[in-house]
Amino acid sequence: MATANLTLPDGSKVAIEGTAEEVAMLISQLSSAEQPEPTKGRRRRKTSARLSGHKEARATIGPRQLIEELARDDYFKAQKRTIGDVQKKLEENGHIYALHSLSPVLLRLTRAKVLRRIKEKKVWVYVK
Repeated sequence: MATANLTLPDGSKVAIEGTAEEVAMLISQLSSAEQPEPTKGRRRRKTSARLSGHKEARATIGPRQLIEELARDDYFKAQKRTIGDVQKKLEENGHIYALHSLSPVLLRLTRAKVLRRIKEKKVWVYVK
């Protein structure tokens, strides 16, 4: 009696026992068979590992990149801006962020010397 241990492309392990002809026939069927269709209702999502070659999949635009872009466009040079001003400008551009999520980003950009901040009347204002 012949035996064969196989590992399928999806990681499944199969042990086959039978006559030499039966084992050979099953191996040829398994190696030539296409991948089964996914079950209805659930589709696999593309992961970043599969899309790593695509520039769009790797690029993530967050509040830091958006605020850095505002700084490059001299938004902070024209006048002093509060965190509320920054939030409104991002909203005008279609990016909605809560104030508490923008605060750490502005602080990090200040520490990175992309922006400067000044305290005026108990409120931080940001300039370039």
